[in-house]
Amino acid sequence: MTPELNETNSTRIHPAIDFTSDRAYVGQTISSGREQRLYLVRDDGRIFQFDGNSLECENLGLTHRPISIEPRWSHESITRFSRGETEITANEQLFQAFKRKFEFYLELPDERLYDLLTLWVIGTHFHPLFNTYPYIYVGGISLSGKTKVLTLCSCLGFNSVLCADLSTAVLYRLIQDGRCSLFIDEAEDLHNRYLSADFRRILLSGYKKGLRVYRSRRTEDGNFTSESFEVYGPKMLANIEGLESVLGSRCITIAMERTINNEISSREISIEDTVWQQTRDLVYPFLMRNWGAVKQAYLEIQNTTTLLNRDWELWKPILALARFFGSSTLYEEMRDLASEKATERQSISADPYEIALAETLLSLVDHDCYYSLADIRNGMFRRLEDDEFLSSRQVGGLLRRCGFTQSRRMNSGYHCFLHVSRVRTLAQRLGVSEGSEHSEHTAGQGIQTVIDHVETVEIEKCREEKSE
Repeated sequence: MTPELNETNSTRIHPAIDFTSDRAYVGQTISSGREQRLYLVRDDGRIFQFDGNSLECENLGLTHRPISIEPRWSHESITRFSRGETEITANEQLFQAFKRKFEFYLELPDERLYDLLTLWVIGTHFHPLFNTYPYIYVGGISLSGKTKVLTLCSCLGFNSVLCADLSTAVLYRLIQDGRCSLFIDEAEDLHNRYLSADFRRILLSGYKKGLRVYRSRRTEDGNFTSESFEVYGPKMLANIEGLESVLGSRCITIAMERTINNEISSREISIEDTVWQQTRDLVYPFLMRNWGAVKQAYLEIQNTTTLLNRDWELWKPILALARFFGSSTLYEEMRDLASEKATERQSISADPYEIALAETLLSLVDHDCYYSLADIRNGMFRRLEDDEFLSSRQVGGLLRRCGFTQSRRMNSGYHCFLHVSRVRTLAQRLGVSEGSEHSEHTAGQGIQTVIDHVETVEIEKCREEKSE
């Protein structure tokens, strides 16, 4: 019997995993004789079936239709938990149990990355508690261990799906109805924003709770209707080509290197090894006991870092988990790593035109007045590659995008009014430092630049008229 999805007076929960104000629920497939049945396991040990009568008795309704996923929490462990026979693993013990797997199978270029991957994988089980969850992008040359990282994390993550190619229709269902953690290997098309458009839409929205993707679906009568999908959830990507900048801004990047440790490189990961089930059986009872404390840690954490905007959004769950699981040392390590990764990402993804504009304005603007777009364009051109094409129209659009909207047309062309303080603020936000060239300007030189340019243009016009 399929449970109803539209009960209005009941508490509505997601059938894969969900948290209410006072309860946690995990959906699992449990063998009953020869049959596989879907059950809900509650944090107090109660277990009940996914059918209308059982849910109605508990005053529950479902937000989505349940889908059958390979069990991640063993029947034996669920039984012990429901009987109150499970000894809940301590914070440090659980953390170390996961971290040892990464240290055993992987050689990472930075010791702190073992802690990062440990926190991220454990966090996949708690991700509905967070407003955002960062993607992990694993890059590097061939044979550097990218697939090994994804395989290992998929063995330990929540409702993991490891694949190299899936249709977007399947992905929509897995993410929305199964709250699956996706591990996408060999995603080479993602270095180009114009390829894999449907998949890219999922990834651009899926790091943040509440963002939805809409698709058109053909109905039985031949018409089309819009259908929305929730796409929020943990995702790990790997390829050689890299990611385009917009997608990369949703990711924490790990650059793998070929290991020279023969012992580690020879350790193959068998997904059928019972150690993965044993390790996952530690995290589910832990989740049931500690989800409230993890939620509180996330709500209470304050931004004492240098991270801003999306960087803070992405790292906030990791830092909250670090504070919950470890001593102040673990939190400080993750805080420093976050700052380094944010700086690294900004330098890689920075728009060269924006950087050139900020550098040009720092050297040009020393007074609040109008400045010629042609002068700004010439200054930017010197800072860009020789083969870059740049027009005054592009410069005007870039200035407006950066908040400089006051402009006027003069005999020599368009001019934009620029404030010294706002130019310095723009440069600071883009990570551009003020150079010595700017300090050489004297007050009023900006106005003189405009006047000189007007005179030059007028002289050139006269020469052109005489030549005609």
